[in-house]
Amino acid sequence: MAIFAVVPVKKLVDSKRRLSTVFTPRERRMLTLAMLEDVLNALNVSVVDDVVVVGEDSEVKCITENYGATYFELKDANLNPSIEEAQLLCLKKGATALLVLPADIPLVNAKEINRIIQLAESGSAAVALSQSQNGGTNALYQNPPKLIPACFGPGSFLNHIREAYRRGVSVRLHFSPQLAADIDSAEDLKSLFENENSTVCKRVLQQIMDENSRARKFFVSSQI
Repeated sequence: MAIFAVVPVKKLVDSKRRLSTVFTPRERRMLTLAMLEDVLNALNVSVVDDVVVVGEDSEVKCITENYGATYFELKDANLNPSIEEAQLLCLKKGATALLVLPADIPLVNAKEINRIIQLAESGSAAVALSQSQNGGTNALYQNPPKLIPACFGPGSFLNHIREAYRRGVSVRLHFSPQLAADIDSAEDLKSLFENENSTVCKRVLQQIMDENSRARKFFVSSQI
């Protein structure tokens, strides 16, 4: 079996806008890239054989290549068509199973990635899903690939389930705090910072706090 992963990354200038009340555009870029590194670190020590990162920034391309992954340039303002194109690239490279992970789940680890893959290794066609904390999808694994279309966006978890049942495809569900914890707000970052972990994201966040007094005050306050 050749397991490939697709990791979509939003355009950096548009990423994490909900953090803009606390962080500068440069700091938001730093955090987005740090989270991408955490995801790539986890994938590189998992059972995944190859990784394709979907993005449209030179910094994303640089990090992708540093981790030995393939960079696929985002070609559509709507992320789902680009994910579908990236999956076709994986098929051309020999993928027999496909995992899609967003780039903003810095607490993900190889153990959780391997678990969701194991859920759909029973021999029959199946989709394995892991829900985000806001009803999105933080892991979509298909064995074999292209069983259902990518439906990422608001409410995507239920949309993926509907698409699978509509096509008669078996669905396996996996809940993991590490997979559910996507970073969308300053509150999410504060939770990550307060929990024990050795993520690149936490290290970069500490660096930002050392340089940005406004961010430091926010994180040590009891306002949230």
